[in-house]
Amino acid sequence: MAFMRSKPSLGSLARVAFRWCGPGVGLVSYSQEPYLVKAVQGKSKPRSPTLQSAMQPRAQAETIQAPKCFGEDSFFFSSTPKADVMGVADGVGGWRDRGIDAGRFSRDLMQRCFVHAQKPTFDARNPRQLLSECYGEMKRKWKPILGSSTACVVAFNRSESALYTANLGDSGYVVIRNGSVLDRSEEQTHFFNMPFQLTVPPPDSNREMWFCDDPSEAVATRLLLQPDDLVLVATDGLFDNMPEQMLLEMLSKVQGVHEQKAIQEAVNRVVERAGALSINPIYKSPFCLRALENNVPYGGGGKPDDITVVLASVAMRQCNTVGDSNESKGSALRPRLSFP
Repeated sequence: MAFMRSKPSLGSLARVAFRWCGPGVGLVSYSQEPYLVKAVQGKSKPRSPTLQSAMQPRAQAETIQAPKCFGEDSFFFSSTPKADVMGVADGVGGWRDRGIDAGRFSRDLMQRCFVHAQKPTFDARNPRQLLSECYGEMKRKWKPILGSSTACVVAFNRSESALYTANLGDSGYVVIRNGSVLDRSEEQTHFFNMPFQLTVPPPDSNREMWFCDDPSEAVATRLLLQPDDLVLVATDGLFDNMPEQMLLEMLSKVQGVHEQKAIQEAVNRVVERAGALSINPIYKSPFCLRALENNVPYGGGGKPDDITVVLASVAMRQCNTVGDSNESKGSALRPRLSFP
């Protein structure tokens, strides 16, 4: 991935039951609340023979929510009473040529997103604003971390059962329902292999040398989700090596599954397969086919790259609320719409 201009390179109502406890005693309501069962997996690309061990997968349990990284990729996910939020960022590797750790930028961005997503003031309906606030903080630092990265953040707003997304660059998301793609992001590129990216350039450099895209350019969407939907967020290391149909086939067995162990095993298999394809010299990868379409010389095979995948399944859990029957009777008898 290049970085300088000179380098091309729910369908139903929630079930609600009530128990009458007598006048003035109390009203107990039983409703179902949507949430995401999440798992993450990734691999770092081998950068030298001594780093081949880095291609071994490292499973991440759902309890680990703070940002982690696989090579120059980073990710986070966060759960609060209001929302589940997930994000990935892919540090632009061209910075290595300038002696800069290309992963520091993506890690700092995801760390800030994680912290902001935990705040009571976080608006799950606007993940693009989350990117804007965090990127602004990075630029205002006295000694900012130099670099750039793509970014994709999605937020599942429980009260609406709606997924809000913001994607800048060639990382992205896919939403799967009943074995088919319901929605997916479209990559943003200036030209082939030159994605949109958030950038903090060296202060003494000519700004015209760099692509410095703004968070406001991230594509934002809203999508209503239903129980059993799958939401996948990943860096381009997945999409450049695994075609859509193969991804659907690999995830078909966990459509409607809500056990965290099963979701983790599924994302492990996806990353393991994508990693093997990325170093296959004769495989016609999606990246290889796009290179040919753009008349860009490419020797064929997969595209060695860092791979990060976060997978989530939409599930429901029971919530009980108790209130005074006289005070809550009017509102409690109006069932909450979980999935319009």
